[in-house]
Amino acid sequence: MLRVENLTVRSGDFVLRDVSLALEKGECGVIVGPSGAGKSTLLEAIAGLREIESGRVILGEREITNLPPEQRSIAFVPQDYALFPHLTAQGNILLAPRLLGMPKDKIIERFDFLCSLLDLKELLHRRPRQLSGGERQRVALARALMLDPMLLLLDEPFAALDPQMRPSVRRSLRQIFKALKTTVLIVTHDLWDAAALGDKVFVIEDGRIVQSGSWSEVISNPQSDFVAEFVGLNQIAGTIAWRDGKAFLQVGELLLPINANLPEGTNASLKFFPSQVEIVSNDERAAWFGRIEEVMDLGDKVHLVVSVADGLVVKIETSPKDFKIGDVVAFVVKGQIFARG
Repeated sequence: MLRVENLTVRSGDFVLRDVSLALEKGECGVIVGPSGAGKSTLLEAIAGLREIESGRVILGEREITNLPPEQRSIAFVPQDYALFPHLTAQGNILLAPRLLGMPKDKIIERFDFLCSLLDLKELLHRRPRQLSGGERQRVALARALMLDPMLLLLDEPFAALDPQMRPSVRRSLRQIFKALKTTVLIVTHDLWDAAALGDKVFVIEDGRIVQSGSWSEVISNPQSDFVAEFVGLNQIAGTIAWRDGKAFLQVGELLLPINANLPEGTNASLKFFPSQVEIVSNDERAAWFGRIEEVMDLGDKVHLVVSVADGLVVKIETSPKDFKIGDVVAFVVKGQIFARG
């Protein structure tokens, strides 16, 4: 459905360089990366809102690289939703099809279908300022989908929502996309969005896509230190040391207990997710020890940042407990050791 081939786009000093990606019909793709990596620039280039220096954009069987936005059969929903404040929700939804001369019977049919699908009937006579963030998002989606586009582009669709609302809105969007069989490309910096919505995930770093695949493929086999760090993996590099028949990862003067069968002196790295760490009692022989530097209570779980030694920190996700900054904790790591060249 969508093919982006070797795209180069310049925006001031920033260059989006040699970017390629593809989506099949009905797939949801998610572009993830840190701020300033080029996510929104890529989305705007596909939408026709930025000049393309080289490369091609193909939608269906048609090259649209040099077409104006209105001829691309693409709907674009920006981060702030861009609803007209002087129009009601209904007025916003119906504006484009009326201006473009869509037949009245088709307008009514599509409008009724989307209002039912997006649960908008009680909101139609309200203006944007009278709507919550989630309600504005649904109105913006209905407006974008009225013309039945071949491709829907969403820029940071959850940025305006309260964190408590995001899981339920993600589930709703996923159901809507599948019901419509819409091909969707989403930009976000939130990994939960990628995990919940993405059939394909594209990780972008400094204007280049550095890895793509399903979410499970990306997190299970990150192809660079940047990707591993971005998806939340702990990474610790050192050398294998053996003491009294037990293996350790030696990091400077620190010996960290591990499970490994590699020879003494092998350069190795230990990679593990925060959820692969178990807090244990202080007398556990295989335990690591560290001092808590940060505590983030998320209700059903707690995220900790623990300093193990100077410059070495470990991110931990565990069950709620009365953790305090400065506490010393013992923990066991259930990660994988990889030999390094």
